[in-house]
Amino acid sequence: MMYPHYDETELERLYKRLSLQQGSAFFCVIADPSLDHRELANQLCKRFLSGEAEVVEFKGIGNDWLYSSRALRPMFKEGARVVFLANFHLASRNMEDVAFFQALNQSRDALADWPVVLVFMMPLYFRKQIARKAPDFNSFFRFKAEFAGSGQKSTAQKYDAINIYSESNRELLDYYREKYDQLTDYDSVQAFDILYKILRLNSNVRILAAVENNRFFVEFSRLLPLYQELSDNSAHGIAMIYHSRGDYSEAMEWLEKALSISESMHGKEHPNTTNIYNNIGIVYGDKGDYNKALEWCYKALSISENVHNKEHPNTAAIYHNIGRVYEGQGEYDKALEWYYKALSISENVHGKEHPNTADTYNNIGRVNASQGDYDKALERYNKALAIYENVHGNNHPNTAAIYHNIGEVYEDQGDYNKALEWYNKALAIFENVLGKDHPNTAGTNKKIQNLKNQQSAP
Repeated sequence: MMYPHYDETELERLYKRLSLQQGSAFFCVIADPSLDHRELANQLCKRFLSGEAEVVEFKGIGNDWLYSSRALRPMFKEGARVVFLANFHLASRNMEDVAFFQALNQSRDALADWPVVLVFMMPLYFRKQIARKAPDFNSFFRFKAEFAGSGQKSTAQKYDAINIYSESNRELLDYYREKYDQLTDYDSVQAFDILYKILRLNSNVRILAAVENNRFFVEFSRLLPLYQELSDNSAHGIAMIYHSRGDYSEAMEWLEKALSISESMHGKEHPNTTNIYNNIGIVYGDKGDYNKALEWCYKALSISENVHNKEHPNTAAIYHNIGRVYEGQGEYDKALEWYYKALSISENVHGKEHPNTADTYNNIGRVNASQGDYDKALERYNKALAIYENVHGNNHPNTAAIYHNIGEVYEDQGDYNKALEWYNKALAIFENVLGKDHPNTAGTNKKIQNLKNQQSAP
């Protein structure tokens, strides 16, 4: 039997991402429907040590579609660390099988504590169905990956994992917004849970207009005293909602609650605790307290390098944040040192077209501009811009932030006409998405007025 040829670079990229995972991580490998999922999984398995990875042809479990650890565990060999569920989409038999998607929603928590990396292999069309019909299950996918066979550039573009990730978040956000508007009891725990999911998603995606986002936040704040769940994850999530709104005092208060719970439940040498340390460092950095920011970031780094390793995405995120702190202090050489460490890991693990990579390009460009190296700054900004426009589109705050940064470079070079062109592009997005009262909008507007005043001065 002839099997299709799989690109070695693609195989190596997926293998590296899988081999870095510790504990239960859910991957969605989005493949062209014409590709043989089992053979692709077999090719990946060969890169692991004997017994470390296994391929299972997924055929469903019983008539009730029960995806519990009790039902799944007998399918896998003892000792396997990575399990590929090939042809997962075939298990549903019928794309309109409501019970199947309900079972997926309910299976998330049962599978969450497995010491196994589960790789759900499915084509794009089925991935979209899960985003729409099993949102709770979909939201638990910590990582998403894509594979296209060699010599299929158009297919790779069509099934671009970054766009799918962004689209999935948008679909989830739309789903929860619609679900909230259909509620009959806006004072219920269900209403609070939906509001929490909307605000958490938007803190990452940031596509809600300011007025709509504020409406959800007002309702969320009203219900928070009644329905707050003090698990470390929920407290951490609430903290990041406040952080995304620039309310650092509230963010810190919730981070301290999350930290107390996480240290009590998991101890200090745990990824959950490490993430909270890191975010405490971020909040201190945003407040301008750089010494405390570094103290917390280095705490997080020490644990992450021990629990994960120096080439793990979580470690890269901490490198990135340490770079931000040194940039805030004006220690530009140190900032670049840490940013380049983060960039190396991000390009290796996520690829050169990933938003995390773009974030680091953007920050390196900002440091280059601060050092007066405008050519390098523009080069980095344009790399970030290409990714942001592809991932987020032309009407997103991240894209607008790059427009603003490019405007600043042209302003510093004395090219005021080009600077105004880029500032106006940024302002249009900020006003539309964040509103006229947002600091980003106000800052860009002030830049524009100052330049106009300079141009009109005798």
